[in-house]
Amino acid sequence: MDWRYVTGHLGEFVPAPWLQIGLAISAALCGAIVGAEREKREKPAGLRTLVLVCLGSAAFTMVSYAFVTTTGDSGRVAAQIVTGIGFLGAGAILHSSGIVRGMTTAATIWATAATGMIVGTGHVGAGLGLSLLVRLVLSVALALESRAWGDVHEGRVELRFQSLGGKTRLHIEKVMEEFHQHRALDVVGLGETTMCQATIPFRLSRRHRREFLNELAGLPGVEAIAERTA
Repeated sequence: MDWRYVTGHLGEFVPAPWLQIGLAISAALCGAIVGAEREKREKPAGLRTLVLVCLGSAAFTMVSYAFVTTTGDSGRVAAQIVTGIGFLGAGAILHSSGIVRGMTTAATIWATAATGMIVGTGHVGAGLGLSLLVRLVLSVALALESRAWGDVHEGRVELRFQSLGGKTRLHIEKVMEEFHQHRALDVVGLGETTMCQATIPFRLSRRHRREFLNELAGLPGVEAIAERTA
């Protein structure tokens, strides 16, 4: 196998316009590799978002190669890609109740844009390798955090909440899914038509436990929350 096809510049083997078409398809594939993992975890920046981020970064990078010193500076295009992605990532970060969320999503957008820029320069092999590495980090990071820092806390939380036509239950289940608490939610009515109670067992590190409880407490419809020991 000629490894130059993987490690070299694709432009050495593919002429225009097939080169640009191949780079665009490769960028979309790189974005999909990372986006599929985010979509599976139901994160704000999912499959479509990351495919477009990677594809857009690659397109801008390819356009920058059309500039010459008399018409523009290709380096400025790359700089503006980084700036623009910074604004997009900042929009994914949320701050509420003393908890900052969305940092991983913002960093993923940033890394995906970098991947698109690499592909846009013609180095498809490097772009695919980086996208696979980003996905690997996202997939195993939670398990590594729990193993490295340990200190796993087991307990249960009791919630009293307004049903709001079943909306509150859906919100609770979504928070449980985000924190990988794959347990059936047992909801009991309290005799009132809109008031319910649920007990949720959980197993989390102490840092994620605090975030988990804050997310539940901040849900619309939740009127009372109490943590119990397992």
